[in-house]
Amino acid sequence: MTTAKPSTTLDASLPTSAASDAWHALPRPLLPRRPRYTGRMPAWAWLAVIGLCIAAVLPVLRTSSVTESGSELRALEAERERLNSEIRSLAAHVGQLGSLSRVQQQAVERFNMVPARPTVVLDVSQPPPARTMPTRFLPTTAGTDADFGKLQAGGSIWQAMIDALVFN
Repeated sequence: MTTAKPSTTLDASLPTSAASDAWHALPRPLLPRRPRYTGRMPAWAWLAVIGLCIAAVLPVLRTSSVTESGSELRALEAERERLNSEIRSLAAHVGQLGSLSRVQQQAVERFNMVPARPTVVLDVSQPPPARTMPTRFLPTTAGTDADFGKLQAGGSIWQAMIDALVFN
Protein backbone atom coordinates (compact mmCIF):
# COMPACT_ATOMS: atom_id res chain seq x y z
CA MET A 1 0.00 0.00 0.00
CA THR A 2 1.09 3.38 -0.75
CA THR A 3 0.73 5.98 1.81
CA ALA A 4 -0.49 9.42 1.10
CA LYS A 5 1.45 12.38 2.21
CA PRO A 6 -0.11 14.30 5.02
CA SER A 7 -1.19 17.79 3.92
CA THR A 8 -1.51 19.43 7.32
CA THR A 9 0.04 19.04 10.72
CA LEU A 10 -3.16 17.43 11.98
CA ASP A 11 -2.78 14.72 9.44
CA ALA A 12 0.83 14.19 10.44
CA SER A 13 -0.16 13.09 13.95
CA LEU A 14 -2.47 10.40 12.60
CA PRO A 15 -1.14 7.16 11.33
CA THR A 16 -0.93 6.96 7.59
CA SER A 17 -3.89 4.68 7.14
CA ALA A 18 -6.03 6.99 9.28
CA ALA A 19 -4.85 10.00 7.32
CA SER A 20 -5.94 8.48 4.08
CA ASP A 21 -9.33 7.65 5.57
CA ALA A 22 -9.73 11.25 6.78
CA TRP A 23 -10.01 12.48 3.26
CA HIS A 24 -12.96 10.23 2.77
CA ALA A 25 -14.55 10.86 6.09
CA LEU A 26 -15.77 14.39 5.46
CA PRO A 27 -18.85 14.61 3.29
CA ARG A 28 -18.44 16.60 0.20
CA PRO A 29 -20.70 19.68 0.05
CA LEU A 30 -23.42 19.28 -2.57
CA LEU A 31 -23.52 22.11 -5.01
CA PRO A 32 -26.71 22.77 -6.95
CA ARG A 33 -26.54 21.06 -10.21
CA ARG A 34 -26.39 23.51 -13.03
CA PRO A 35 -28.20 22.65 -16.20
CA ARG A 36 -25.90 22.12 -19.03
CA TYR A 37 -26.10 24.84 -21.70
CA THR A 38 -27.43 23.27 -24.86
CA GLY A 39 -27.54 26.41 -27.05
CA ARG A 40 -31.37 26.54 -27.14
CA MET A 41 -33.55 29.23 -25.58
CA PRO A 42 -36.14 28.04 -23.09
CA ALA A 43 -39.86 28.38 -23.93
CA TRP A 44 -40.47 31.18 -21.44
CA ALA A 45 -37.76 33.25 -23.12
CA TRP A 46 -39.43 32.75 -26.51
CA LEU A 47 -42.77 33.82 -25.04
CA ALA A 48 -41.16 36.94 -23.59
CA VAL A 49 -39.55 37.83 -26.95
CA ILE A 50 -42.85 37.32 -28.81
CA GLY A 51 -44.70 39.41 -26.21
CA LEU A 52 -42.18 42.24 -26.58
CA CYS A 53 -42.51 42.12 -30.39
CA ILE A 54 -46.31 42.32 -30.15
CA ALA A 55 -46.06 45.17 -27.65
CA ALA A 56 -43.75 47.02 -30.05
CA VAL A 57 -45.96 46.44 -33.12
CA LEU A 58 -49.34 47.38 -31.54
CA PRO A 59 -48.65 51.14 -31.27
CA VAL A 60 -47.45 51.17 -34.88
CA LEU A 61 -50.63 49.43 -36.05
CA ARG A 62 -52.77 51.77 -33.96
CA THR A 63 -50.99 54.83 -35.30
CA SER A 64 -51.33 53.64 -38.89
CA SER A 65 -55.07 53.03 -38.48
CA VAL A 66 -55.53 56.49 -36.94
CA THR A 67 -53.50 58.03 -39.76
CA GLU A 68 -55.57 56.17 -42.34
CA SER A 69 -58.81 57.35 -40.70
CA GLY A 70 -57.51 60.93 -40.62
CA SER A 71 -56.61 60.92 -44.29
CA GLU A 72 -60.00 59.42 -45.14
CA LEU A 73 -61.69 62.14 -43.08
CA ARG A 74 -59.73 64.86 -44.89
CA ALA A 75 -60.72 63.38 -48.25
CA LEU A 76 -64.40 63.34 -47.25
CA GLU A 77 -64.22 66.95 -46.02
CA ALA A 78 -62.64 68.01 -49.33
CA GLU A 79 -65.43 66.19 -51.20
CA ARG A 80 -68.05 67.98 -49.08
CA GLU A 81 -66.45 71.37 -49.79
CA ARG A 82 -66.37 70.58 -53.52
CA LEU A 83 -70.06 69.61 -53.48
CA ASN A 84 -70.98 72.75 -51.51
CA SER A 85 -69.18 74.96 -54.04
CA GLU A 86 -70.93 73.11 -56.87
CA ILE A 87 -74.31 73.72 -55.16
CA ARG A 88 -73.52 77.43 -54.85
CA SER A 89 -72.48 77.55 -58.51
CA LEU A 90 -75.67 75.82 -59.63
CA ALA A 91 -77.80 78.15 -57.50
CA ALA A 92 -76.15 81.15 -59.17
CA HIS A 93 -76.77 79.57 -62.58
CA VAL A 94 -80.46 79.05 -61.73
CA GLY A 95 -80.67 82.69 -60.69
CA GLN A 96 -79.23 83.74 -64.05
CA LEU A 97 -81.66 81.51 -65.95
CA GLY A 98 -84.62 83.08 -64.15
CA SER A 99 -83.62 86.68 -64.78
CA LEU A 100 -86.09 88.84 -66.72
CA SER A 101 -83.59 89.88 -69.40
CA ARG A 102 -82.72 86.25 -70.21
CA VAL A 103 -86.39 85.25 -70.35
CA GLN A 104 -87.09 88.09 -72.79
CA GLN A 105 -84.07 87.13 -74.90
CA GLN A 106 -85.16 83.47 -75.06
CA ALA A 107 -88.74 84.48 -75.91
CA VAL A 108 -87.51 86.53 -78.88
CA GLU A 109 -84.95 83.95 -80.08
CA ARG A 110 -86.77 80.65 -79.53
CA PHE A 111 -90.45 81.58 -79.86
CA ASN A 112 -90.17 84.55 -82.25
CA MET A 113 -92.14 86.75 -79.88
CA VAL A 114 -92.12 90.50 -80.17
CA PRO A 115 -92.17 93.06 -77.42
CA ALA A 116 -95.65 94.27 -76.44
CA ARG A 117 -96.95 97.47 -77.98
CA PRO A 118 -97.96 100.33 -75.73
CA THR A 119 -101.29 99.82 -74.02
CA VAL A 120 -104.19 101.99 -75.13
CA VAL A 121 -106.70 102.95 -72.44
CA LEU A 122 -110.17 104.03 -73.54
CA ASP A 123 -112.37 106.02 -71.25
CA VAL A 124 -116.03 105.23 -71.84
CA SER A 125 -118.59 107.54 -70.33
CA GLN A 126 -121.64 105.32 -70.99
CA PRO A 127 -122.73 102.58 -68.60
CA PRO A 128 -122.41 98.98 -69.81
CA PRO A 129 -125.48 97.30 -71.28
CA ALA A 130 -127.94 95.85 -68.77
CA ARG A 131 -127.63 92.24 -69.84
CA THR A 132 -124.25 90.84 -70.72
CA MET A 133 -125.23 87.20 -70.31
CA PRO A 134 -127.81 85.22 -72.25
CA THR A 135 -131.17 85.13 -70.50
CA ARG A 136 -131.17 81.38 -70.10
CA PHE A 137 -128.32 81.75 -67.58
CA LEU A 138 -129.91 84.57 -65.61
CA PRO A 139 -132.18 83.79 -62.62
CA THR A 140 -135.81 84.75 -62.76
CA THR A 141 -136.53 88.28 -61.63
CA ALA A 142 -139.13 87.27 -59.04
CA GLY A 143 -136.68 84.97 -57.26
CA THR A 144 -133.92 87.54 -57.32
CA ASP A 145 -136.04 90.24 -55.70
CA ALA A 146 -137.23 87.82 -53.03
CA ASP A 147 -133.68 86.75 -52.22
CA PHE A 148 -132.56 90.37 -52.00
CA GLY A 149 -135.44 91.11 -49.65
CA LYS A 150 -134.48 88.20 -47.38
CA LEU A 151 -130.92 89.44 -47.20
CA GLN A 152 -132.06 92.92 -46.23
CA ALA A 153 -134.54 91.55 -43.69
CA GLY A 154 -131.72 90.00 -41.65
CA GLY A 155 -131.21 86.63 -43.32
CA SER A 156 -127.68 85.36 -43.61
CA ILE A 157 -125.75 85.57 -46.82
CA TRP A 158 -125.24 81.79 -46.71
CA GLN A 159 -128.96 81.19 -46.63
CA ALA A 160 -129.43 83.53 -49.61
CA MET A 161 -126.77 81.65 -51.58
CA ILE A 162 -128.29 78.28 -50.76
CA ASP A 163 -131.73 79.54 -51.75
CA ALA A 164 -130.32 80.83 -55.04
CA LEU A 165 -129.04 77.38 -55.98
CA VAL A 166 -131.45 75.11 -57.81
CA PHE A 167 -131.96 71.74 -56.08
CA ASN A 168 -135.29 70.75 -57.73
